[in-house]
Amino acid sequence: MADEPNRVFLWSIPRSVSTAIVKCLSYVDGIQIVNHLYASGHYMGVNGELPEPDPSNPTVCQILDVTRRLIDEVQRDKASGIDYTLLSYQWIRDEVLEASYPNKKLLLCRDQAQYLHGRYDMLPRGFKYSFLIRHPIRVFRSYKTYLANMWGCEFPDMRTLPPIAFPPGCGYKELFDLFEYVGKNIDPSPVILDADDLLQDPAGILSTYCSKMGIPYSDKLLSWQADGDNITKTWIMSNSIGASNRMQGYYYKRAFESVGFVKTSPLPDLASLPDDVQACVEYSLDYYERLHRERIKPGI
Repeated sequence: MADEPNRVFLWSIPRSVSTAIVKCLSYVDGIQIVNHLYASGHYMGVNGELPEPDPSNPTVCQILDVTRRLIDEVQRDKASGIDYTLLSYQWIRDEVLEASYPNKKLLLCRDQAQYLHGRYDMLPRGFKYSFLIRHPIRVFRSYKTYLANMWGCEFPDMRTLPPIAFPPGCGYKELFDLFEYVGKNIDPSPVILDADDLLQDPAGILSTYCSKMGIPYSDKLLSWQADGDNITKTWIMSNSIGASNRMQGYYYKRAFESVGFVKTSPLPDLASLPDDVQACVEYSLDYYERLHRERIKPGI
């Protein structure tokens, strides 16, 4: 329909500056952001897969404890957002992603493929698809720190975490599998952007991405105010995300406080990183390189 918005999906790998990208694009006129509903459903929704209690596994006990405290926080503060108990794959698709938005020009949804669990039958119709990647060394070095903060515990090997906490395919296999499915069944030319390219050349990469996705671009998008709490009030997301951000503080902290894209430092030597980080990088590198070869470049 003519009054329906342009619908764009951004599927990302963890720790790929996707929150900063979504915050940046939040200033596009007439946009509606849908933020991490599949992720919220993965942790706490109808299709959530919490591990069974195991007194002999302190990490599992800690994950369950954090989840219980988050539920208490949501209920105590009556956090704003979609009730996490509604979040099934079908409800997200039918009631949010395929809903009508007659007063909006653009619907931008951000999520991660690992939270879809291969349920490609639940993908929404009418979207342009894009995929955000980043070098696995940067991803997993950051991811290990993030997971320790999120679950409040240290662990020697993140690959031993239960699936609710760490994806079996390290996130990259899940993203690549979704990319292949989309290319064969939905859109033969989905767009790939690399976060490291974006940070090195924000204007060139963001303008190219916006052009390909039908998003109005202006250089004004390259800098913004550090008002993350205010801008996210306009986002559609689960009440569990707001509660988590208040309870744990770090959830989107860096992106919320950002005012622009910051260039990255050189990649560290792989051998200098923890063994599990090295293993995740080596497992994911082929998926990354195959996607990286098809990434957008400025003006192309």
